[in-house]
Amino acid sequence: MKTLSRVVAQCLELGAASASYINGSMEDMAFAQSVVKKAEELWGGLDMLILNHVSPAFLSYFNSDVAYMQKVLNINFLSYVTMTVASLPMLKNSGGSLVVVSSLAGKVAFPFTVYYSATKFALDGFFSSLRQEFAMTNTNVSITLCVLGLIDTETAMKAVSGVVQISAAPKEECALEIIKGGALRQREIYYEYFSTRIPLLIRDWAPNLLDYIIQRNYNIEKLKD
Repeated sequence: MKTLSRVVAQCLELGAASASYINGSMEDMAFAQSVVKKAEELWGGLDMLILNHVSPAFLSYFNSDVAYMQKVLNINFLSYVTMTVASLPMLKNSGGSLVVVSSLAGKVAFPFTVYYSATKFALDGFFSSLRQEFAMTNTNVSITLCVLGLIDTETAMKAVSGVVQISAAPKEECALEIIKGGALRQREIYYEYFSTRIPLLIRDWAPNLLDYIIQRNYNIEKLKD
């Protein structure tokens, strides 16, 4: 809660007209829905909803833990769906925007991220399908899917430390690209551009080569069982 309080204080210092937070777990769908309802109470509507929460992630071998898979699905996917459903009446009224923060791991398969990657692929499928329905029904709500590479957040750096041998992109610039993508109602954004787009090109033309390149960037001796 101290971290959230600092975020609110910083937003106000930077000139935000208002800022607030609500504490809880996105594993609880009732809480996820209540976040949107709280926004409606505070501001009377929504122009943009940015979905950017995630279950604590770490690199590990798949251990067949179905209960954990369900937990990650709840946080990383089903809560996104729940918040989208709750926000749509307001977004339709304002002609607003949905911004979904995903990952290159939702476009390309990476080892040791089975739980995480499954939920990111699910986000792509759900929101890309929903975008088409909006287009066919003339629903004036944009959906921007943010395909991110490795970003130098504290959580991400801790998760990949010693295992993944690639450079991370700056989080401040990433945040700006996410906001710009939503404001411009872009279909998808890729950040950093070349580190996310090139793997997709290789995936479509030479998937075995991409697997080889990816696997060479992992130090499995440092991986926790």
